[in-house]
Parts: sequence; structure tokens; C-alpha cells
Amino acid sequence: MTLNYRNRLMKTVSIISFSQLIVFAALFIYRYATEKTIPFEYTALTFDTSSVKSFIETLIQPYSFAALAATAILAVYTPVTCMVISYVFEKTQSPEILYFLGFLVGCMIETFRLCIPLFDLWNGYSEFLIYIGKLVFAGRILTVLSLLFSAVFSSDDKIQEADRNLIIAVVVSVVFATAVGIDTRTILPSMMVNTSFQSFFTFARIFIAAMTVIAFLFNKKTKTMLSYAVLFSGYICLTISENIITTTLGFILLWIGTETYFRGLHNYYLWK
Repeated sequence: MTLNYRNRLMKTVSIISFSQLIVFAALFIYRYATEKTIPFEYTALTFDTSSVKSFIETLIQPYSFAALAATAILAVYTPVTCMVISYVFEKTQSPEILYFLGFLVGCMIETFRLCIPLFDLWNGYSEFLIYIGKLVFAGRILTVLSLLFSAVFSSDDKIQEADRNLIIAVVVSVVFATAVGIDTRTILPSMMVNTSFQSFFTFARIFIAAMTVIAFLFNKKTKTMLSYAVLFSGYICLTISENIITTTLGFILLWIGTETYFRGLHNYYLWK
């Protein structure tokens, strides 16, 4: 993939993600203005500051607005990060940037969890809910595969293969999302439906993350591995968050991990 084509692709994702953010914000505002309420499952939060234990229990209570905030963070994160990358790495031919674009697309897809409260899909079966579940599932596979490929195929001789590898990641994500079953009877406090073989796919994500860490270490990129671990931990926290403490932790880790990851990448290509 040429540098100009990659930059155009980056700008396209930036425009789409920013437009998505605006549309969801407008829909939430319109819904609240017309109906004076937005349906959530866990809207009550009991604050108890009588002891440290009680305060911690408050922070880990299921709270729908914490899940909403976590999803909103990812919705803002995608266009902002795209714009930063476009500015800082505009003239840098780096396969890592293209793979990170795949990660950002996965984050952008995660935003569709907002459709559940927005269209009041809490109450069971609907084709739209199944579509959202499969779409978000595909995005989650795409994120882990994109970061794995960034660790495995980041050498100079693999630059021309980056676009092909990213297409493979997209195809694999779509195939698994098409095949997976969606349990619309169970909507988690994190605003996500259950999928079939939930334990298997959770283990698979952990396994791929571990392989990514090993690949970074094998390529002698210890600092990159550490920033990846922080970044990915923050992303995972935001995707599963159902309480205040997980959302807060996810935001902090994602911000620190992204900043250190791109700083290291910038310094590497600056002195290369």
C-alpha cells in the first residue's frame, strides 16, 4: 500500500468515526429531548462512604452510565487518534500505523453498543440486536488480530504485505462473526449481548494477546510490548466495563498506552 493511499484511508476512517460520533450524540440528545428519558437497566447507584470497603463496593456496582461513558470514550478516541496519526505520521511509511488503523476501526465498531439503550433493545429478540452483536464481535476480533499482526509483521521487508494482512484480519473477523451465535435473552450490564462459546472466545482473545506480547519480546521491542500491554488493557477495560472503577481505569490505561506507543514509534522512525 502506498503512503498516499494509506493517508487517504486514514482520513476516511477519521471522517466516518467523527460523523458517527456526531450522529450518536445527536440521536441521544433528540431522544432525551422528546421523551425525557433514555432506558437503562442499571440507573441506581447507592453511595456509601461510611468505610473504605463500602466506598469500593459502590465503585464496582453495575451502573449503566459507567458503561455508557466507557463506550463514549471509545467513540471519541477513534477520530481524535486518527487525526493525531494523520498529522504526526503523514510522511512515515510504517506498517504499524496501518495495523493500528485496523485497531481503530474495531474501536469505532464498538460504539454500536450505544444502539441498545438508544433504541431500547433491552427486552429480548430482534434482528437489529443480533446484527449489533455480530458487528461488535467482529470488531473485537479485528482489534486483537490487528495488534498481533503489528507485532509479527512490522519488519521492513513486510511493509508491502501490510494491506494484505489487514484484509485477512477483516475477513477472519467477518467469518467468525457470521458463524457465532447471539443470545439476545442476555444483555450484559456492559451493553453487550452474550455470544455462543463465550468462554472459548474469551480464552482466544487472551491467547492472542499473549502471543502479541511474545512477538514483541522476540523482536526485541520491550518498550513497545509494555505500551501495548497498557493500551490493550485499557481497551479491554472499556469494552467490558459495567462500573465506575473499570471505566476510569480503562480511560487512564488507554490514554497512557496510546501516548507511549506512538511516542516510541515516532522516536524509532525519527532516528531510523
